[in-house]
Amino acid sequence: MLQNSKRIGFLLLDNFSMIAFSNMLEVLRMANYVTQDNLYQWNVTGLDGHHSCASNGLQIQHTCVLPHLLNMDIVFICGGFQLYKNMTPYLKNFLYRLDQQKIALGGLCTGAYVLAKADLLNGFRASLHWENTLAAQEEFPLVQFTPHIFTIDKNRFTCSGGLAAIDLGLELVEIHYPNIAKRICEQFIVHQVRESNEIQHQPISEHRKKLDFPIQDVLRLMENNINEPLTIAEIAQHVKIQPRTLERLFKMNLQLAPKEYYLKLRLTYAQNLLKQSTLSISNIALACGFCNGSSFTKAYKAFFNYSPKFERNVLDFAN
Repeated sequence: MLQNSKRIGFLLLDNFSMIAFSNMLEVLRMANYVTQDNLYQWNVTGLDGHHSCASNGLQIQHTCVLPHLLNMDIVFICGGFQLYKNMTPYLKNFLYRLDQQKIALGGLCTGAYVLAKADLLNGFRASLHWENTLAAQEEFPLVQFTPHIFTIDKNRFTCSGGLAAIDLGLELVEIHYPNIAKRICEQFIVHQVRESNEIQHQPISEHRKKLDFPIQDVLRLMENNINEPLTIAEIAQHVKIQPRTLERLFKMNLQLAPKEYYLKLRLTYAQNLLKQSTLSISNIALACGFCNGSSFTKAYKAFFNYSPKFERNVLDFAN
């Protein structure tokens, strides 16, 4: 066994994402396979019991108890599509102990949210699944959540989940053991390795790939300017086309005027914030580019046929 074998720990939270966890783990396993050496050792545990249940219902047996993670080189917090908001003093103190012992910390899928909740991402850049990024950015202003599929910032390793865990894993292996990642890709039949600056694309339209390129550029501009909306004239200037041409392309491709589409996008973000965050309705209004709560409520009610307050009350009742 190599003297510089890396010890990787996985802390599985309730309803963790199986695809993100298994993709990272398989990259490490394949690194051992292609080199016929134990480049990586790993241990898996949860907060209690002898197994953890993934969001798909399958259970993963723990290989160690929680304190054993204090012997790791890196510990990945494995979250799921639902934000894990049950930050107990015990969990926060344990994560703090990991950091104090200079153990690198990672987050898969929404694992970065847990690290942010423990104040361990303040001053760092991090990646989080796109559904949760906006709410998390409002909740944790000291963290710079990027739109990238994965982010490595000093000793923090975070990814948006899903297949992005493979990309992060390959980058991690390349850092530890150069020139092995290519051999892993050959085994996985992966023909293209994505860089860390690849953007998470939100599913705004099923036909997005078929859209004209000026429209794709406009959609990105709109997505990146939710809290301070651009005017249609400013958008047209950015993509170097006339406003009338932009109107025509939107009607042809999306059957909506640019202004209508932009409003729909901002209101959809607002709905996600109402569902996923504890921000006040007035703060959500500002975060989505509305000058005050009353104009936000009027637009929200016109689009969804019910008020933001009703949305929040229904969620509170369901919980």
